[in-house]
Amino acid sequence: MTLRLLAQVAIILAMTKDAYAQDTTRYRYPATPVLSAFNKVLAIAPMQFSENGVGLAVSFEQAIDREAIVAYILPVVVTFNLAHDQINGNKQDAMFYFMPGIKFYPTGGFGKIKYAIGPSLVIGAGQKTDPVYNPAVTEYKTRSNFLLGIMVNNSINFNATPHFYLGLDFGFGFTYIHKLDGENQGINGLAEGGLKLGYRF
Repeated sequence: MTLRLLAQVAIILAMTKDAYAQDTTRYRYPATPVLSAFNKVLAIAPMQFSENGVGLAVSFEQAIDREAIVAYILPVVVTFNLAHDQINGNKQDAMFYFMPGIKFYPTGGFGKIKYAIGPSLVIGAGQKTDPVYNPAVTEYKTRSNFLLGIMVNNSINFNATPHFYLGLDFGFGFTYIHKLDGENQGINGLAEGGLKLGYRF
């Protein structure tokens, strides 16, 4: 009788353990961290800014390790200088940026709220309108604008669900090369930030 009772208790404990394991696995985020699960993010930033002005951006992020501690990101940004007036002909000076970079998640990329930091290369091209002063009248000249620099980005990443992604980015840095119509402008500051909405898969 005692052996039969012990066997029944052992069976009940085994069934309880299996049920608990299935329950925790079902609601874990992600279920099992593997390189092919939830390690990609495709996002759009409808609210984006740079040192040039405001605009929008799209980005793709890919984790490169099992716990998503390290990821690379490929953002494309366009901004416009909306601080114009009638004198300079309402020039909005569009700037296009490509900012490939690395993101480091100190505690891994899986979870509800995660912080990341990392460097990015900044390549920008577009135009810039500046005043040209002379004794008679102030005129404005639009010149081609090219820059190459580096930036450090900080981001807060919210994973409300396994697929819905929300991110807040802010970065700052400086240029190595900044040329207007081919003329070197020296070292200048760089800045970017935005609110991103995306899909994690």
